[in-house]
Amino acid sequence: MNESNLKQHESILLRILWMVLFVLVWQVAEVVLAVAVLVQLVYRLFNGAPSLSVMSFGDSLSQYLAQIGRFGTFHTDQKPWPFADWPTPRAPEGEAPHVVTVKPQPAPAASQPAPVTPQPAPVTPPPVPATTQPVSETPPVVSDTSHAVAGIPPSAPVRPASPPDEEPKP
Repeated sequence: MNESNLKQHESILLRILWMVLFVLVWQVAEVVLAVAVLVQLVYRLFNGAPSLSVMSFGDSLSQYLAQIGRFGTFHTDQKPWPFADWPTPRAPEGEAPHVVTVKPQPAPAASQPAPVTPQPAPVTPPPVPATTQPVSETPPVVSDTSHAVAGIPPSAPVRPASPPDEEPKP
């Protein structure tokens, strides 16, 4: 056998394996579609119109089954889901679906709010007066008890030394 015949033979064998797998998936999808049909029928009987969500699911599932059929009959080489995207449902062509209307919820009964008690204002202590003495132009008089040693009588006031750049005051 030459190389091209070998590749073609292998691809046919692989395709047969995929086809057998998708035939099994087809069997499961048929049961799911039959359940969707029964659910839609019951929904229609109770609500007067079919369900939009079941309609959409049934349409996409039937398209998926069609993809499996096209792949199995060699119409296409594109493998169906999960190798391709799941089919998107088309717009409904038959009976209009049941529309669920959401009733606005009434506002809860307005109860009287509890009276608000005013909070007392924070108590701030009164300002504390400054304990510093006002600054005077004249320096304070300091009495020195060491005068007796220096020969100055203790009752004589002593003024602090003035800075060197100032002249002493009389």
